[in-house]
Amino acid sequence: MHILSGLLRRLLGGWLSTKDIISERGIQWLIGIVIYATSIYIKINWFNDYNTWLYSVLPLWLFIILGSISLVLCLTAGHFPGFMCGTEDINYIKEQISNGRKIKFEKIVNWIAEKRNFMQYDKEWCFWQLFFCKTYACILPSLFFGWHFLLLGIIVTFGYNAMFWINPKPIKNVLTSPTNYGEFIQGWYIISFLFI
Repeated sequence: MHILSGLLRRLLGGWLSTKDIISERGIQWLIGIVIYATSIYIKINWFNDYNTWLYSVLPLWLFIILGSISLVLCLTAGHFPGFMCGTEDINYIKEQISNGRKIKFEKIVNWIAEKRNFMQYDKEWCFWQLFFCKTYACILPSLFFGWHFLLLGIIVTFGYNAMFWINPKPIKNVLTSPTNYGEFIQGWYIISFLFI
């Protein structure tokens, strides 16, 4: 299940985007919902229940569907430009901003940058921006599956940055860059945190 979840995150990150039907965002979401609904069902029936308020008040089928959607939302939440860990071309960032793209948590990260004296869009700036984006994206799943999901945002932030640090060798056309490895790590840990 871990590898399947990691590959799903790669799919949501652009892997197989040249394939007609799989490149459709709705199909990707549907695949994700089916994979995570199956995982949640297995966890509940073979292991144990979730100790959350939503688990206790929602019918099981609705909990599984909404919980699965929360996981896919968590995986697909925008994290530009932090996911590039300070390696994104500054001209590309400025072009994207001029085209209307918003950068989440920019004001708070700029405030931290001012206090800690680092530059906008450098490695430390991107670390904090990714930290806030990923942790924020984990709030909704934490309501379904437990507070420990908030830790996933922290782990994923370090995972993305670690992949840029070690720069692993490409694996065929699946994991071709440090960002791809970071995406795979995020998918891998989603399943781990589901089964806690």
